[in-house]
Amino acid sequence: MKINSVCIVGGGSSGWMMAIALNNHLPNVDITLVESPNVPTVGVGESTIPYTSFFIRDILGFKEEEWMPFCNASYKAAIRFCDFSQKGQNIYHPFWNDEESDYNGFEWAIKKHLVDTPIEDYYSTNFITYHMSENNKFSKLEGEGFKYAHHLDASKFGEYCKSKFKGKHILANVKHVKTNGSNIVSVTTDKEVIKADMFIDCTGFHGLLIDKALHEPFESISDTLLNDTAITCRMPYADKDKELEPFTDCTALGSGWAWNIPLWSRVGSGYVYSSRFQNEDGAKKEYKDYLTKRFDKKRVSDLEFNVVKFKTGKYKRGWVGNCLALTLASGFIEPLESTGLALACFQIENFINTVLNKEYSSFKRTCYNEKVDEVFHEIHNFVLLHYVNSQREDTPYWKYMKNELETTRDFSKYVQNIEKQKHAWFPTKSRECIMLGFNISSEYSKHHLTWHDKPIVGLTEQFKEGILEELKYLEKRKADKQKQASQMDSLNQYLLNEIYL
Repeated sequence: MKINSVCIVGGGSSGWMMAIALNNHLPNVDITLVESPNVPTVGVGESTIPYTSFFIRDILGFKEEEWMPFCNASYKAAIRFCDFSQKGQNIYHPFWNDEESDYNGFEWAIKKHLVDTPIEDYYSTNFITYHMSENNKFSKLEGEGFKYAHHLDASKFGEYCKSKFKGKHILANVKHVKTNGSNIVSVTTDKEVIKADMFIDCTGFHGLLIDKALHEPFESISDTLLNDTAITCRMPYADKDKELEPFTDCTALGSGWAWNIPLWSRVGSGYVYSSRFQNEDGAKKEYKDYLTKRFDKKRVSDLEFNVVKFKTGKYKRGWVGNCLALTLASGFIEPLESTGLALACFQIENFINTVLNKEYSSFKRTCYNEKVDEVFHEIHNFVLLHYVNSQREDTPYWKYMKNELETTRDFSKYVQNIEKQKHAWFPTKSRECIMLGFNISSEYSKHHLTWHDKPIVGLTEQFKEGILEELKYLEKRKADKQKQASQMDSLNQYLLNEIYL
């Protein structure tokens, strides 16, 4: 199938990113983007991972000093999970530099096995971003291969992409979609009929093309990921230098978790929860209580709240005939681990690589779908790590997560054979951070509980003391990282020096 024209149905960040990617990499293809003037945007704040930042730079070709101020963007060095394992305990998913990627984290696990060491010691020993996060500092660590990410206003990011778009933009409502088997022939709007060789569905959970027109079956994962509702708001700063933090904060509440995403001008916040365990009124009360305790009563009393319903799962195929669906139209996992925008980036990059010669076959389409399936399932399993290993039983939600949630066989293999699998999305270092944080007893950690090929269990006290003596370099490493971070500017000051001049 030749592609000389593409129609993107729906705007938003995914639609406009696809438009710019097509502009950049298939410049001779005619592009039409049609979006409804009646669909409001929420724009509470989007948290990303380093892959998304690379995509913005390399695939979209945007420069930080230009797009970041437009999008209220800030830098992100880590994700913090508060109260997920047990109340009062923090688990980090930090980003790292080239040197840190080579650290053997399970040497620290040996230390923990021999002495009672808190999990914070692991993060402070192995990642400078832990010290950035704890002390509200930031630096790009130029020359050290540091992989950082961003917090941004997704609505403004879509507007920025729109300002760079070269093609036809139509504000109109789609009234009818004409199909021929598994292909779309045209979409009829209240202004005109649009024909194209390829159609991109960016209509979010509505799934106007992939669902309503092509009737692709949806595969739910709501049996393992229970959250289905989010309450969101925009929190103004009171003390920006203190509250503008270099990490996404996720705090477990009674029936889900709350996020705080510090943008340049405000904090984007929300509470994602399961309606099976809490109704909307109860969730709003709990969320407001959390915000009042974290911020202050005056700011909370002035907030406007928005409620968003969502479904977890994916359509069996994201690319059907001549229709490609992008998240959220192709599927959604949940906001934990900041993969929503990243999945759209992954889909766009793989589609572009598939059709660089302006054509595709059923084989190429199948290969694309298999790649997306693999990544989707990996992210699903990685997110599950944050729930099924919780030790909390203080609410019905967390008690269910700990004792009754039935995972899939794929998840069991994911944990038990973690060394042997190919992971396209979260590298070993990411899984190590979560597994150690939750104290997961996996085959992976058991395998590493050796010292010079001798098992730790059953060693003499004298031999154990010798191991701890050898591991003293971990303390020096921690002190060096703490000192380096202490010399950095606050994130607010760093942004003022580099971006918001």
